[in-house]
Amino acid sequence: ETFTATSAPIQYAAITAFEGGDDIEDYLQQSRRVLKVLAVYIVDRLREMKVKVEMPDGAFYLFPDFEHYREKLHAKEVFTSVELCERLLEETGVAMLPGHDFGREPGELSIRMAYVDFDGAQALNVASKEYSGKEIDETFVKKYCPKIEAALNHLEKWLQEL
Repeated sequence: ETFTATSAPIQYAAITAFEGGDDIEDYLQQSRRVLKVLAVYIVDRLREMKVKVEMPDGAFYLFPDFEHYREKLHAKEVFTSVELCERLLEETGVAMLPGHDFGREPGELSIRMAYVDFDGAQALNVASKEYSGKEIDETFVKKYCPKIEAALNHLEKWLQEL
C-alpha cells in the first residue's frame, strides 16, 4: 500500500493563502497580469505559424493543434501527438506533452504547452514595480521570459523547415 499526503509546510502555506490579505492579493493580481500577457503573446505567435489554438480564460498552458501541418508531418513519419512531441524535443529541445496524455485521440496532432519556464519571482517583482499602473507588453515577455521566446523561435523555425 502507498499513502500520500500533502507535506506540513505546504498545508501551512495553503492556510495562509486561503486566509488572504494584501500580500496574497498582490501576488495573485501580478500573476494574472504576467500569465495573461504571456497567453496573448504565445497565442498570437502560434496563430502566425498557422497553428490552431484557443485563447485561455485563465491558465498557464495551451492546447495547440498542428492539423495545418498534418501532411508535412506525415511525410516526416509523425502520425500521433506522442510522435510530434518526441520529434519536437529531439530536434528543437522544446518539451511539450502530447494531447493524448490529456484524453485527446492519439492521431490528433494536439499538444499541451505550459508557459511557465521563466523566473517567476523576477517577473512578479518587475510587474509590480516597473510595470505598476501600466500594461505589461511584448517587451516584458522578451526581456523577462527569454526561454519562452526562444522556444517559440525554435518551434517557428522547425515548422518552416518541414
